[in-house]
Amino acid sequence: MKLSEPYKIQCLIPDLPEPQEILPYLEEMHAARWYSNFGPLNSRFEAAMKSFICEGAGGPDFEVVTFTSATTALEAALRSLELREGARVLIPTLTFPATATAVINAGFVPILADVDADSWEMLPHHARETIAKQSVDVVMPVSAYGKPIPTAEWDHFVADTGIPVIADTAAALGQQPVGKHIHLAFSLHATKPFSVGEGGLLVTPDAALASRSKSWSNFGFSGPHGVISQIGTNAKMGEYYAATGLVQIERWPQVKARRQTVLDMYRDALAPLGNRIKLQESANTFIPATFVVHTGGQAPQIGKTMAEAGIHTRFWYLPPLYEHPALEGLVSGIDLTKAFPVTEELKNSLIGLPFHVFLSQQDVDDIVATLTQIL
Repeated sequence: MKLSEPYKIQCLIPDLPEPQEILPYLEEMHAARWYSNFGPLNSRFEAAMKSFICEGAGGPDFEVVTFTSATTALEAALRSLELREGARVLIPTLTFPATATAVINAGFVPILADVDADSWEMLPHHARETIAKQSVDVVMPVSAYGKPIPTAEWDHFVADTGIPVIADTAAALGQQPVGKHIHLAFSLHATKPFSVGEGGLLVTPDAALASRSKSWSNFGFSGPHGVISQIGTNAKMGEYYAATGLVQIERWPQVKARRQTVLDMYRDALAPLGNRIKLQESANTFIPATFVVHTGGQAPQIGKTMAEAGIHTRFWYLPPLYEHPALEGLVSGIDLTKAFPVTEELKNSLIGLPFHVFLSQQDVDDIVATLTQIL
């Protein structure tokens, strides 16, 4: 296969409702002539998501606010903490660039920490090691590839240190427990397991922070009409997306079951490879958003061979943040192999295999057979 030809197996295909499933909500929206600005469908979606999150993960009382994306939800939360100018936000080296750009766009400074060799996430002990050496105003852990972050441990970190935690749990909606102290930002982008096409959620136990964040998403308006109390932006979710979200809640049990079926097919097919392939820690306790495997430094070659076989792969979260040209200044003068040894090893070992509900058993067998040729 020529690399310019279409892939016979795509890496990711969104699973969204059929148009006819959304139509009743769209007719309701059209009858009301209310298309944005915190309309009735958006309000219902926020309330429904609160119940959905409680059902899926449980936890204490919390608020849910919709946004245009998880990125704007992160920025809103950061701004709503009312931090000092130049505040320092600790983030992992292995994450989507928006984790860093949200910090920068909020006017703060990203500080990088290495990740765990097994979970591929920045954990509380990484944060504790960092704050023992330098000042940090906020910690922003990431749910790597949809793996839920350890809520109880991060809650304890906040209670113990007094440092706020805003978690980028973009891909973990439906599986991520909420906490007593931490704030969570979820993505509803088309590529996520729970998708409405585009959008995001802020889930927070702090009602005042939720109110400030919602105001920020609406240009900073609060109180009397036409009066802004802060410098905000336009980051509101429209009614079209809320309509899709209401249908997705109904579809979620089937979506989740189909994703579990594909995951089980992969586990069975990969079993003969033994320790030549390593899965993310606790891989049997959650359904990943993207199926990333550790290949012992062979990821570049595997990606090339897969492409030649017509199989699309992705290097999710790679290159590491510090290798993006726009972010190189974050690590100037640092010996990367000493500062981030785990990330330096992972960057040539992790590769995302196709993972979506439209994969057949034959597709999975072909993917694993190609993988086996190399390993």
